Amino acid sequence: MFVNATTLEKLTLQATDGEMGKIKDLYFDESSYTIRYLTFESKKWFPDQVIYLSPSAVEEVDLEKQLITVNHSRDELSEGAGVKEEAEMTPEREEELASRMNWSQYWVQQEKRGDETSSLGTAGPKTQQNRQLRSINHLKGIFNRANVVAEDGIVGPISDAVIEIDSWNVRYFQVDCGTWSTHPLALISPDWITDTEWDEGRFRVDLTLNEIEEGPIYKKGDPITREFELKLYQNYKKSFYWT
Repeated sequence: MFVNATTLEKLTLQATDGEMGKIKDLYFDESSYTIRYLTFESKKWFPDQVIYLSPSAVEEVDLEKQLITVNHSRDELSEGAGVKEEAEMTPEREEELASRMNWSQYWVQQEKRGDETSSLGTAGPKTQQNRQLRSINHLKGIFNRANVVAEDGIVGPISDAVIEIDSWNVRYFQVDCGTWSTHPLALISPDWITDTEWDEGRFRVDLTLNEIEEGPIYKKGDPITREFELKLYQNYKKSFYWT
């Protein structure tokens, strides 16, 4: 199931003992573009705290009921997963939270892959200092959005992220391209990014503007079906992620 980040932000988080509020932001790790944390606040339940929640604690995302059900109580989250500021999240803090809350330690597999890569003679993500979380909201911010850049020009700013809930992967970035294209939006996979300039907010892809213009039309709210994805990948001459 694909869900836009802006849609997830409208859903209510449901603990084992009641509602907790709505998502404030989503954080992904820059090496895999996988969502690692949902953050949320509530003056009523979590005063002066930002709560971090691992997707491994999410039991269900119910779009019909507008609920995200988690397997913790409010007290468990308040006592175990709260920080004063979002900037306080560090690799050491991640390990502490995962141990305390019994969350998935995603970096273990990453480090194993890094060791395997290193054994082939290529540097891999061997230490915890290599882990870097990035904010979805910082990419699709109201005043300062990250831009996707093609081989021959700017595609446009990122306005949303499309998340595959089964894996919590950021499957596509939704890019506004209506200023130059007959398409209002373009879907750009992180797999197609060849270079990232995080400080400048630029993502470079190995596509031309003409290739994007000739691709299948995607409009806001359109369902992303496998049929559409086949057309998208075939038009852009990209390898399928699902094979």
